[in-house]
Amino acid sequence: MKLLILAGVAAPLWMLAGVIIVSRLYPGYSHRHQVMSELGARNRATTKIHPWVNNFPIGFWFVLFGVVLLKNEPTNSLQFLTGILMMVQGSSHWVTGLFPCDEDMGIPKPSTGQVIHNIAGLVMYFSLLIACLLWAIKIHNLPEWFSLYSAVTAVISVIALVFMLRALKTNINLGLYQRINYGVLAAWVMVLNVMLIIG
Repeated sequence: MKLLILAGVAAPLWMLAGVIIVSRLYPGYSHRHQVMSELGARNRATTKIHPWVNNFPIGFWFVLFGVVLLKNEPTNSLQFLTGILMMVQGSSHWVTGLFPCDEDMGIPKPSTGQVIHNIAGLVMYFSLLIACLLWAIKIHNLPEWFSLYSAVTAVISVIALVFMLRALKTNINLGLYQRINYGVLAAWVMVLNVMLIIG
């Protein structure tokens, strides 16, 4: 079971590698200015490959991590709730893969698929943020520094979200802010994963 819990490490690393690989197949793609979802947007060079390289396998790793947390400590309410949130996280990745963005994500009237994609993206983000905030409260047996680390991670993510929302109108540094916003939470999952194994 402790080997399977490495799924929490696999998910963020897979995402990092997957985005880098797929972006190289997208002519002119900018990690600094473009969001990751654009790799799977309609009528792009990477529309078909993106969900199979990123959304679906990443979702699998998060769901697996959630299942392991549920089974590993069924009487630990914090781990149990975190397991549920990780499964929600993984399922949201699947939904964003099944419902890609519109070709032009800034159109006034987005398609139903774009709306579903956006909602799934919000669920994806807040499931990780809530999990992170839960561990910021010292109601676990992990070292006290982990609570502080969780709190700092949540703050950085929210600040990046504010900058990301501001950048939506200009697209300047939009991709950078998104990567900080989600990346710190993904890194937090990896640290949580390792701490649960060694703790």
